[in-house]
Amino acid sequence: MRLAPALRSLARFAAVPRRSLAQHQGLQIRCLHSSTQFFSSAASQLVECLEGEIRAEKELESQSLSQASFPGFNVTTNGAEVRLTKKHGNEDILVIFNVNHSVDVNEDAEGEAPDAAPVPVALPPFQVEITKGPERLCFHLEVCEGANQQYDFAVEEFYIANAAKGNEEDVASHVYASSGQYIDSNLHDLLFVRYLEERGLDTHFCNTLVQYATHYEHSQYVGLLNKIKEFVTK
Repeated sequence: MRLAPALRSLARFAAVPRRSLAQHQGLQIRCLHSSTQFFSSAASQLVECLEGEIRAEKELESQSLSQASFPGFNVTTNGAEVRLTKKHGNEDILVIFNVNHSVDVNEDAEGEAPDAAPVPVALPPFQVEITKGPERLCFHLEVCEGANQQYDFAVEEFYIANAAKGNEEDVASHVYASSGQYIDSNLHDLLFVRYLEERGLDTHFCNTLVQYATHYEHSQYVGLLNKIKEFVTK
């Protein structure tokens, strides 16, 4: 398991100026060893640790994580990036999200034993593009947690841009984008809720996205551990 508190404590330690560390009385300064024996021992222990972590993560997957699907969408993946595409009348709909740095830890999962390990949950921000002719209507959305461990989304910004041409998907910096926080309530309900719901982008979709992203991010993490193990043992 990835232990966020441990990482935070290391970050605090790293933030102390180097000079002040050396001035602490009794502090043993870490020495760098260059012997083959030292690195072989470290590599051996690292491989053993990685194997244990991989087993633990696979056990977590079998007990707590389930894979989801997106009915009506075509799903393609490229490393950490996931793309969903479908047609809606004369519109091309694209949803993009990236699972890097998307994991939070759900420490209050219902039905879990008090001493059970926290369950990681991926809550990636995502982008929706609705292309019609030479233009696309774009929404940048954040996943937010609601009641009863259900998820919904909030629109961070929205704008109209030229349609993507091939691999040229970037939006020019001069394109105006408006915040989703300051908008008339009627326009909010029509544009952010009903308009997107008609295209299958509703709370059910959002919950499916969280479930899919959580499982997919976990598979990427296990894959990374295996790659590190292969690298160390070369």
